[in-house]
Amino acid sequence: MKKSLVIGLLGVAACVTSSFGQGTVSFQNYFSSSSPTIKYAASNVPVGKAGLALGGTFAAELAWFNGVTANAALLTPIASTITYFSFNGPAQNSVADGDIYDAGHPAGNGAGWYLGPVATLTGAPAGTTVTLQVMAFNGGSFGAATVNGKSALFQLVLGGGALPPANLSTAPNFTVASPVPEPTVFALAGLGAAALMIVRRKKA
Repeated sequence: MKKSLVIGLLGVAACVTSSFGQGTVSFQNYFSSSSPTIKYAASNVPVGKAGLALGGTFAAELAWFNGVTANAALLTPIASTITYFSFNGPAQNSVADGDIYDAGHPAGNGAGWYLGPVATLTGAPAGTTVTLQVMAFNGGSFGAATVNGKSALFQLVLGGGALPPANLSTAPNFTVASPVPEPTVFALAGLGAAALMIVRRKKA
């Protein structure tokens, strides 16, 4: 009797879990014409780009961690979420930087906004709290970018199954700029230059 009761309870638990399914989140930042756009920063950007919304040569990508963390190194990017900016995504397109759509730009193509897929976060059931980060970059990947940026880490409760996907309406906004070399890069460059000068003096 007890054994059958335990088996029955486990069956009910499995059904409940499967009914909720894997956790999902809708990867987009456009909810209305007043939704914040992702822009170039005010400095350390190409000439004439400061403050402009990102055009179709830039893409956004979602990174996640199953649980709550403040350590960005623990997050894993989801390549299937890579989506180019504008209403013409997800592929790279010709929308110009700054070409947003709002009351003042009724013909705009949505620079600064991305309309990505509903991402399924395998291993995190619906109702799970996860840590997320949005990355934006040119050049096809964050590591290869000449201009990039990341949001602060934030938490969401996932949708999925009987629940609608979670959305990014509360995600922190951010800007992008040209990456600044790490101090160690400057140090190595300095050592290299010093070594060259020593070699030249010895030859002289």
